Amino acid sequence: MGLFGRKPVHCQAGEWTTIISNFGTGMPKAFRVRFEPVEGGTVSGTFEERRYFWVFPMRPETGPLKPLMEFRRDWINGIYKVRIRPDGPLAAEID
Repeated sequence: MGLFGRKPVHCQAGEWTTIISNFGTGMPKAFRVRFEPVEGGTVSGTFEERRYFWVFPMRPETGPLKPLMEFRRDWINGIYKVRIRPDGPLAAEID
């Protein structure tokens, strides 16, 4: 069991893994994610956050991974996804 009381999502090095996927919920919500290297080392890689304004896609946001991150789904984001591509294997714990 992870820090936030949920089973961690295992993310392979160099592969995209969806860690948050919401459909049909337009209410705001914050997702806290803690990344832990599986084989030691540091947390590095890229995230991609995709929002939809109702059903219309918005431009994806990307950035570097950090050990502790927060992603926010805003009002009327009917479809919302976050995926990551780590440089090394990671475990992601999502609250």
